[in-house]
Amino acid sequence: MKDIIVIKIGGVASQQLGADFLSQIKNWQEAGKHLVIVHGGGFAINKLMKENQLPIKKINGLRVTSKEDMVLVSRALLDLVGKHLQDKLTQAGVASKQLRTEIKNTVRADFLDKKTYGYVGDVTSIDETVLKALLNDGLVPILASLGYSKEGKMLNINADYLATAAAAALTADKLILMTDVKGILENGSVLDLLKIKHIQEKMKAGVITGGMIPKVESAVKTVKAGVRQVLIGDNLQTGTIIAED
Repeated sequence: MKDIIVIKIGGVASQQLGADFLSQIKNWQEAGKHLVIVHGGGFAINKLMKENQLPIKKINGLRVTSKEDMVLVSRALLDLVGKHLQDKLTQAGVASKQLRTEIKNTVRADFLDKKTYGYVGDVTSIDETVLKALLNDGLVPILASLGYSKEGKMLNINADYLATAAAAALTADKLILMTDVKGILENGSVLDLLKIKHIQEKMKAGVITGGMIPKVESAVKTVKAGVRQVLIGDNLQTGTIIAED
């Protein structure tokens, strides 16, 4: 299948989808592009955790997630963020389908480090059967950052890493990692293009820091898996392109 674009949207960004974003999605779909949306939902998880007076703890940028927390995590991702995304796309005239029970047979994962992070998963494989069936039907699959272990345990997964795995499994033409910044900034200006061979020096120089590190690492892994390019930015068309050397 050709012309596949995987788009990762952060939880906050999913609540602020502008007319430009929705219009671009509709135009791409009408032009025959096959689109997959992967989303996180940290803000929604935090909201439910606070409402239930549960502590929020992160280690190395990853949310420590107990078995009990997963009830709230799945509710936030599926019933709040994912449903909102599907509603917005429907209102814009974009045919889409939110994966729910289908996630169990689509995203296979293992515990990243159960002792440290709890029910946080690392993607082991993506079964693209459901995704490709939906794409063939002209729908945009909406995939929450969840996965299941071989024992059937639901796990919380970093959305950047899940989008990377999905793009690689589908051999997508492009992965777009939408974030709340315009791209990778150096001296206040966006780097239009960053080749893989220069990434380590940019990290050492402090150009790539914090939450941008997992995004860039995901981008590198995706390009090396055969995806032509990865775009990191705050919209669908401009930002920093990560490409092969």
